[in-house]
Amino acid sequence: MIAKFLYFLYLNNFFRLAIYFLKILSIFDPKYKNNIILFNFFKKRKKNYKKSILKILYQPKVFIFNLNYDTEKIIKTIYNYDNLNIDNQYSDDGHSNVFQSEHNLEKHKDFIEISKNLEFDINNKLKNLLNYQLLKINKLWFVITKNLGLIKKHSHFDSDFSGVFYLKVEKSNNSENGLRVYNYLENIEIYEFSEEKQKFIKSINKNQTILLKPKSNDLIIFNSFIEHSVDNKTLNNVDRISLPFDLIF
Repeated sequence: MIAKFLYFLYLNNFFRLAIYFLKILSIFDPKYKNNIILFNFFKKRKKNYKKSILKILYQPKVFIFNLNYDTEKIIKTIYNYDNLNIDNQYSDDGHSNVFQSEHNLEKHKDFIEISKNLEFDINNKLKNLLNYQLLKINKLWFVITKNLGLIKKHSHFDSDFSGVFYLKVEKSNNSENGLRVYNYLENIEIYEFSEEKQKFIKSINKNQTILLKPKSNDLIIFNSFIEHSVDNKTLNNVDRISLPFDLIF
């Protein structure tokens, strides 16, 4: 009954009211505190959502598939970037041994084609799973993770889905290295594309944290409200290079 009422508030964009209701419920049952994160995300965006979009976003999802791109060409473009290793507004955000470019490469002449290709392939791959709603890249940037580089826990408040295309990933036997996803509602749906079966295989993960271990050319997409971090505890002189992005319907 409570879950249905919360879902009703959610579908009608009553996020603030849902948070107020959850705060009262959490006095009697602390488990409801986790739900506040979800509603707070939509409240902060100050956007009036269509029900069709809210239905897609309510269930947290992670999509994993591989793209057969010429990553060496993209990496070369990154290393030729004019402002490479120059401090910008993302230089002091608390991460360690990480360089982030400006978050507007989808408009940069050297990255426009890459952005359009990613956008096309993402929509082509996910159209059935997202009820044929189209996604647009509204932010694209690159990240170069140096030796023992770490990215602290965070989420993306100005998009619907976020993702990372892994251009270069070092081989590591460390079981703690990877993209860590925080499953606070303990019900994330994982959709991993099987090349053999040529379709996504769905599973539901109820662990509080999920460690994903991407390979080069892997692309991972998830709801933007999902908190995530990057663990890298291996001494390695090879840069890890990725293209993160944000998506909106």
